[in-house]
Amino acid sequence: MPESAWRIAPPILCLVVGVPASGKTVLARELARRLADAAYLSKDLIETPFTDAERVAGATYSLIQGPTYRILVDFADVQLGLGKTPILDAPFSINHARDDGYRDWVPPFAGVARRRGARLAIVRCLPPSEDALKARIAERLRRNESKWDAWKLAHWEEFRRREPLRFPIPHDDVCEFLSEEPLADKIDALLSGYLRASEARA
Repeated sequence: MPESAWRIAPPILCLVVGVPASGKTVLARELARRLADAAYLSKDLIETPFTDAERVAGATYSLIQGPTYRILVDFADVQLGLGKTPILDAPFSINHARDDGYRDWVPPFAGVARRRGARLAIVRCLPPSEDALKARIAERLRRNESKWDAWKLAHWEEFRRREPLRFPIPHDDVCEFLSEEPLADKIDALLSGYLRASEARA
């Protein structure tokens, strides 16, 4: 645990969402690192072993989409029941453009939070600019982190239409976080402000 740990009491359910390369994974992991009693889970950690050979929206993805979503919701429920603050790292940036059962993705999480007497807080990660987003995706591709980033760069306008930076979030408790350096002070402000955490030194 870091020398100073932040605490949220009572625990909340925190979703960190945003388009690919918006900085959500860096932010979500840092929140989980700084928060005492946090529990982190990424949608990519569940899906990537199954979808590494095909683009999202392929045949395999259609089979695992439901179970993945259920794992995220059930994980949040279990962790809240254990007195922990679940930090869920998932894009949800394209759901609004799909005509399926996951278009309206907030209600199951809101239901879990309500049942557990917890607040559902959603942090939307935003890159500093569209140029910065494009540069991040190009760098991820260069490092071979995601082979599907090549499609995004080759079909940039289509990608941006499908996944706008401020895609609809059907919830009234949303904070926008600009993921630009230096991050430390910005994350402290997010913790003490929007997430209502208090800092306790060891």
